[in-house]
Amino acid sequence: MAPRDPVELTERMLAAIEATEPHLHAYATVTAGRARERAAALAREPARGPLHGLPIGVKDLIDTAGVATGYGSPRFAGHVPARDAAAVRALLDAGAVILGKHTTHELAWGGRTDSPLLGPTRNPYRPGRIPGGSSGGSAASVAAGSCLGAVGSDTAGSVRIPAALSGCVGFKPTRGRIPLDGVLPLAPSLDHLGVLAPTVDGAAALTAALTAALTAALTAALTTGPAAPAFEPGELRVGWLGGWFDAVLAPPVRAALAATRARLEEHGVRVDDVVIPDEPLMPGAVLARIHAEASRFHRDAFERDPELFGPDIAELMRLPAATAQQAERDEAAIARMTAALRRALAGHDVLAAATVPIIAPPIGDMTVTVAGQTWPIELVLTRLTSVFNAAGLPAVSVPVALDQECGLPVGLQLAGAAMSDDTVLGAARLVEALTPSLPRPAPTRWRNPA
Repeated sequence: MAPRDPVELTERMLAAIEATEPHLHAYATVTAGRARERAAALAREPARGPLHGLPIGVKDLIDTAGVATGYGSPRFAGHVPARDAAAVRALLDAGAVILGKHTTHELAWGGRTDSPLLGPTRNPYRPGRIPGGSSGGSAASVAAGSCLGAVGSDTAGSVRIPAALSGCVGFKPTRGRIPLDGVLPLAPSLDHLGVLAPTVDGAAALTAALTAALTAALTAALTTGPAAPAFEPGELRVGWLGGWFDAVLAPPVRAALAATRARLEEHGVRVDDVVIPDEPLMPGAVLARIHAEASRFHRDAFERDPELFGPDIAELMRLPAATAQQAERDEAAIARMTAALRRALAGHDVLAAATVPIIAPPIGDMTVTVAGQTWPIELVLTRLTSVFNAAGLPAVSVPVALDQECGLPVGLQLAGAAMSDDTVLGAARLVEALTPSLPRPAPTRWRNPA
């Protein structure tokens, strides 16, 4: 592989930011001057890590020393942290160039990335649609090519949801593998950090850097093609989640999953049906836990200055707390679902399901109709992702199709047992290798917010 030119890569990404930002709003802050200085310094040095010279974005929920970090919230407008988060230090130690801060839903408490501080972030495939969230800026930027990778947070699916809706790879490792020091909490019992990248190898490289589990095989991952799959098709055992997991799917998502499964089976992948019993309290049970923990964290500030919270969060803060009986019922539902998934994993390398039951809905929509019922949008967005946060299991979203009618991406979610991160990524590499690549979003669409 030819040596990287950090300056050339950085200038290419800054030019992409300049071209896309008037339309997508994927960045809360662009640190062009810092990025150029860093790239020039790295160009004078021998390679110092697996991300040497690679331009990366960081979600605006993660502290960056000396760089505005507003958490998507009017309450924190102008906030400049004094220290880097542990994840940012790891990126810098691995040689990354930080391009700036990606937009987030206010306080990461929502799946749409529509901030009262900055307005909505737009989907690169159709700018009138949401990119997903809360790491929506990260996904939009990766998909649009204005960074080579990103670090986001994931509490109920906030890395995987936007990856699926925006057409890139999003990976949430086993809970605790990436330290949360310097990240604004949402729900501490569910919070994870994760990564977004154009390819599975890119996600693996970022994860390796953030977990200090560096290997020579990943040193070039973000700028080269996919590595050989970790699995041969006949070696991979996939449990295809049905029952509760496919009860609520929009037709384009159902069709894309069926085609993906057929393709895997044609290539010799062993795919077994796994029926998960109906659990009607999910994912509301996980969202209820988020509400309890997040409202407790923000309660004093909200009571002091409610006008510093946007309408979404103010509405959530005013909701009544769950009763002890409701909380006990919700936690029992989470425990049952977690136990069912762990039983299913006993005979499979990974479990597979849609990442999100729908394609990206229009900006501003607060409900969605699917499977003959109208649902609150956050309930549908997190339906298939949130349980893996509650269980702390590694999970990845891989783009597998574009809906033919709307031209919007569909993601396949793969999840594995705790600490089986490499297995999950290996399975994702195989899916990626067997799936036609999505066409990249056309720049002309960015100027037409439909």
